[in-house]
Amino acid sequence: MRVALVTPFAWSQPHDVNEHVDGLARELRRRGHDVTVLAPSNLARDLAAGRRALLGDDAPLGEFVALGTAVPISRRSRMGVPVGVRASLSLALRRGRFDVVHGFEPALPSLSYLALRDAAALTAATFFSPERLSYPPGRAQRERLLGRIDALLATTPAVAEAAAARFPGRYELVPHGIDPQLFAPAKKRKLVVLEWRQAERPLLRALVRELEQQAEWELVVLRTRTPASRPAVSRRLRGRMRVRTARSGAARAELLRSAAIFVPALDGSPRLLAEAQTAGAAIAAPPARAEQPELAELRPQLARKAVGAVDLSRVRRDLVLGKSPHRVAQHVDVAAEAEIETGKAVLDHRALRGLGHTRRRAIG
Repeated sequence: MRVALVTPFAWSQPHDVNEHVDGLARELRRRGHDVTVLAPSNLARDLAAGRRALLGDDAPLGEFVALGTAVPISRRSRMGVPVGVRASLSLALRRGRFDVVHGFEPALPSLSYLALRDAAALTAATFFSPERLSYPPGRAQRERLLGRIDALLATTPAVAEAAAARFPGRYELVPHGIDPQLFAPAKKRKLVVLEWRQAERPLLRALVRELEQQAEWELVVLRTRTPASRPAVSRRLRGRMRVRTARSGAARAELLRSAAIFVPALDGSPRLLAEAQTAGAAIAAPPARAEQPELAELRPQLARKAVGAVDLSRVRRDLVLGKSPHRVAQHVDVAAEAEIETGKAVLDHRALRGLGHTRRRAIG
């Protein structure tokens, strides 16, 4: 069976969707199918090879065909927008005579959208993120695209629910496609890996305080995106803490296979969590919001209660010393509200304990 896998993201750069596509392509080829990946690329040799494949005789297209360059859409990814590559896409679909055309993240103005809309073969669409469902904006266009899709797939129930709101239908859940051989567990070291996000600074501080008492443990702050800032390395863990950027699966596998504990971010990557589980790392994440969404509404109240208790203790001490407690209490309240509004309050008993400890040091 001839299968076309169409991804909107540059094949020359690491991306979660491309890793999923690559794993799917290798498995389908192992089962005897003829698979061609259609995607943009920023490498000149890929573009030249793709042009030769499209303009050649009746020879097979090969495993990968670059249809054009990637157009920068956001800071975190490069997405191929078919302004000058529509003819190349049409030619590739016609030359390939595919039995199945599978588009990934088609709810973007991209190659995947056009491939599914114009393909004459059986089609399938896979959605990965609720944040990539903005296109097409018109209902008539969405219905036209939906009418051309034979199978709807999603990686998580949350993604399926969000996609069904714009593209109604029956969704099948598929795994993220983690390579079990690449992420096979290795000998574990006393190593903790923290998934870094800008809003996870309170969690990082709490983790540093905890590991300060464990002299043999190391901490790695893992970044999987192009960050706006670099987290500071704490002096408390000098020689035992480092920051690493790993955007590809192979780079992350090298780290996760030997990690004993993985601490995911509150709104972290589901694929990274699946990779850590495959690598055999213990997941340090209480169910909290994932299984009990009502706890999210109580988080600001819990933070206010913790800070309020600290204020009361400080007020009593100031009264004994003959000082005015109003300014100190007001300063703590403002700081707590700012932290709550920016989403930095962590619903965890250690984080709340650390929050109280931080406030005591600030007013002591």
